[in-house]
Amino acid sequence: MDARPLIIYYSKTGTTAKIVEILLPMIKAESRRLGEPRGLMGRLSIGQSSRNDKEGRGPDVLVDEFDPIILMTPVWKGEPTSVMIEFLETIDLRGKRVVVGLVGANETNPKALDRLRRKAMERGCKFIETIFLKGVLPGRDWTDLKEEDYLREANKLAEKVSAVIGFSR
Repeated sequence: MDARPLIIYYSKTGTTAKIVEILLPMIKAESRRLGEPRGLMGRLSIGQSSRNDKEGRGPDVLVDEFDPIILMTPVWKGEPTSVMIEFLETIDLRGKRVVVGLVGANETNPKALDRLRRKAMERGCKFIETIFLKGVLPGRDWTDLKEEDYLREANKLAEKVSAVIGFSR
């Protein structure tokens, strides 16, 4: 069975969304953009998403036909976004391979990573891989990012996802 990757992400300023947009054709994935919390039925939306995003039909139905699942979220003040944490409280990841991508100004965010890893493991994933992506250069604003910055980070994530896809089930 061919792996069909799915990227589930949250992006407030567009930085994470831009990385996802570049990544989609690299790994032949589909994506779902998490919207602002508005109750269970409104959490998945396409908002300002790319043309490859699909509207969510419900958390469990969303991931059934995909593997691996790539979860991407910004990190603010050392914490993952509450939108991603809330989403992880509703999703069934049993038997899924998961890649967690954190987008932030720091090279590492161990506290945020640990929190997301624990949540994904609680939801039953069988394999988890992590990556830190630079979304904002230290001391600068997200609007200072250039196309090559986004491309560099998308390439790093594409390599990680390709390794996971090649991992023996």
